[in-house]
Amino acid sequence: MQILDIVLYSKYGERRILPLRQGSINIVTGKSKTGKSALIDIVDYCLGSSSCNVPAGVIRSTVNWFAIRIQLPSCQMFVARKNPLNGAATTNIAYMIEANEIAIPENSPDQNTTSEAIEKCINSRLGISPHRNIPPDNQTRRPVEANFRHALFFSFQDQNDLTAKNRLFHRQDSYLLQSIKDTLPYFLGVIREDTLALQQELKQAIRKLSLLERQLREKDSIKGEGNIQAIKLISEAIESGLINANTEIPTTVGESIPLLQQACLLELNDNQENHDSESIDRENEIRNRARELQEEIEQGKSMIQAAKIHAQEAKGYTSAAEQQQLRLESIGIFDGLLKKNPHNSSICPLCSQDMLQSIPSAEAIRKSLMNLSKDLEFVERDKPILRDYIDNLQTELEAKITERKNTNASLQGIINQQEESRRWQTVTSNRSRVIGRISFWLENIDIEDETNEINSLISHLEARIEEIEDILDSDGKDERMESTLTRIGNRMKIWATEMELEYVDEESAIRLDLTRGTVVVEGAVEDGVSQSRRIPMSQMGSGENILGYHLIAHLALHKFFVDNHRPTPRFLFIDQPTQVYYPEDRLELLNSRENGDLQILDESDRDKVQRMFRFIFKVVNELAPHLQVIIMDHANILDNDEFQESIVEIWRDGNALIPLSWINNS
Repeated sequence: MQILDIVLYSKYGERRILPLRQGSINIVTGKSKTGKSALIDIVDYCLGSSSCNVPAGVIRSTVNWFAIRIQLPSCQMFVARKNPLNGAATTNIAYMIEANEIAIPENSPDQNTTSEAIEKCINSRLGISPHRNIPPDNQTRRPVEANFRHALFFSFQDQNDLTAKNRLFHRQDSYLLQSIKDTLPYFLGVIREDTLALQQELKQAIRKLSLLERQLREKDSIKGEGNIQAIKLISEAIESGLINANTEIPTTVGESIPLLQQACLLELNDNQENHDSESIDRENEIRNRARELQEEIEQGKSMIQAAKIHAQEAKGYTSAAEQQQLRLESIGIFDGLLKKNPHNSSICPLCSQDMLQSIPSAEAIRKSLMNLSKDLEFVERDKPILRDYIDNLQTELEAKITERKNTNASLQGIINQQEESRRWQTVTSNRSRVIGRISFWLENIDIEDETNEINSLISHLEARIEEIEDILDSDGKDERMESTLTRIGNRMKIWATEMELEYVDEESAIRLDLTRGTVVVEGAVEDGVSQSRRIPMSQMGSGENILGYHLIAHLALHKFFVDNHRPTPRFLFIDQPTQVYYPEDRLELLNSRENGDLQILDESDRDKVQRMFRFIFKVVNELAPHLQVIIMDHANILDNDEFQESIVEIWRDGNALIPLSWINNS
């Protein structure tokens, strides 16, 4: 993602466009207080900042909408946000269009979306995968899902950032530093793109494994230990005469199953004359009674349902009848009128006009009302009877249900007797008991093949869980992060040497310290002597060093993003990089010069400025066209051709971000 244009719409409909070039350096040079530093805040706001940090004053008082046109990997997008009104901190009013190529709208846009929707759309277009950093179990902060807003920490360096000794990243504080630490591993590619999907798969696999293990335990408990349960059942079948006494006891479950199945078939085909008639009669009597009870229960339920329906209908009738009663009671209104003309029912008692149909006499209406009242009395009188009837039916039903449970228990007791044969009245009853036990075991054994299938699934899941855990292993992530930061540090060391920064030589190492959000030099050289201690940026002395380490750190990150095709914005704003070479009094002198040339600096400082810009141009050219750098500076280096060719606007002699006509109209 690179920026094609920064666009402002005034409150009177004018449009201001600042065009930018892709894949190269863009320089805006000019005097102080012309709006250069505000460019960072404008771009940040358009890209979804939760607050509008554009400075109050001329810009906020004249601009109606802030907008940018951006180039994404697959399309262009024009996004705009309305300037918050009446000093408000922010607004969600936003506008967005996207296409292969977009012409900048002539007029101020109208809202068609929200800043949140813009963020989601840009995430998708950049190819940022769903990812969530899960904090360790002993930490209470919430998981953070990386989005392109987190990557903007590496795209802005305002004039305060560049000279900050204690912070490396834009708007860095303890809260935002934690977000940087949580999301930078994703942008560096340390964490896989499919981490969130793997986390979800792991959760599902663990749940499925638990279910399969429970199924296996249940089947094992039914089977018994190996073939032991089958041997017990075969022994019982031999004792009850279901299996020949000379049969050899199998040694495996697979051999036992056919034998037990055959025992059940033999019993089913056995001659019923061998059964003891008394036991059979008792069993049949209980079974018949169970069936009768079931029928009576179903009948009782139907009677209760019918009674409840009747009660509902009676309730409906009562409601309708009461309404009719109220209407009939209105007879009192007509009573006197009807008496005046008792014999002519074809004349309206109210208006004395002829009626197409004669009205009933008052006596007939009264009689109807009396009959209706009696009906209501009967219905009300029958309500308690109906409730008692339903209660009695319910009591009888509960008694039958209880009796059925007892009957079923008695029947189950007969079948499940596990005492020796002397407790059973007949050989047939004993066989039934054994067959019941065998049948139950066979129904749940599901043949050894199913158990083998479950074991196979468990083994597969265990292997997959271990594989995912290895991928997501935090120790492995830490090692990859350490390796990546070492590679970035090696690049920073090469560039620090080119820029002739202090505290670095062949023996030292430079590293990003994400714990504190800074740069450290390990084994640094100080006063010509190699030191074993770590020197953080806060102890690196001069503003030139601080500026240099800021630049090499951010450019090294962007080089890594580009080289590894990471889904991050491909632009870097650098605000006032030459500021460390002139104090405040020189700034006034610089502003007073017509062209902003750095001739006010001594030769040594001019050489350092030239070296700094040569370095920036070198890096951008190496990464072209994949990195765009936007530099805002007071200085205008006249004797540097690359610098001059990169200037997009000069804000002097009345030129600035906000045109004078806007200010005059406000």
